[in-house]
Amino acid sequence: MRHVLTAIAIVAGLPLLLVGALWAGQERLIFLTDPRVIAAPPGWERPVIRTADGLELAFLAMEGRPRAPVVLHFHGNGGNAEDRVGLGFALNRAGYSVVLAEYRGYGGNPSRPGEEAIAADAAAILAWTVARFPDRPLVLWGESLGTGVVTRLAENRPGIAAVVLESPFTSVADLARGMYPVVPTDWLLRHRFESLSRLPGVAAPVLVVASAQDRITPADHARRMVEAARDGRLVMLPGGAHPAVLNDAGGQGLNEVMLFLRERVRN
Repeated sequence: MRHVLTAIAIVAGLPLLLVGALWAGQERLIFLTDPRVIAAPPGWERPVIRTADGLELAFLAMEGRPRAPVVLHFHGNGGNAEDRVGLGFALNRAGYSVVLAEYRGYGGNPSRPGEEAIAADAAAILAWTVARFPDRPLVLWGESLGTGVVTRLAENRPGIAAVVLESPFTSVADLARGMYPVVPTDWLLRHRFESLSRLPGVAAPVLVVASAQDRITPADHARRMVEAARDGRLVMLPGGAHPAVLNDAGGQGLNEVMLFLRERVRN
């Protein structure tokens, strides 16, 4: 009987252990920080700004054609900005200036990321971008976790020419609910990245690019995001690539983004 009671106690305690692990370790689940120091490849700058709380934050930038639009890109929760220079080169060949934003805790930048800290840093990089490339149409591009950053940055903000959301999610809470349906994730999350509720406040045209079989950010999230946008367009790519554009070997996703920008963003 003692062994039976012990087994019952262990089984009963498993949900509590899971809840405790999610509460204590959610930053490690959400932010896969990358300590590699980013370097500026040929043709790129490596600007450094000082954040509101005194950190030195480095990222990457590249000049495009005079008066052409500038794309400010926020990457997902893995890797760093330098891993996206191939995408940046493709955009630059089309004439765009490109800023590859970086987060604290990534790319050799100090400190640890969090939703509020990243939001403040994103606003600071946006301010730098507007000052560095004045009077240019501004495109905000978010990839996976970066879609949460971008929707918050674009909400109720004038002067945004277009928004690209690559492999988006409606909120981290919705993702967690799908992964752990029996766990009260709504109570546990400190970093929610509520994107769906912010989209009605985004005045710019929105392109959502997703993969039909994405297992990380399911395609249904993308469909709901487009429905919530004031002016939304959905491109659903075959397969399960995540992020949908960055890891799309055929290049269809990037072609769709380029077409959208040509149609909706005036030089």
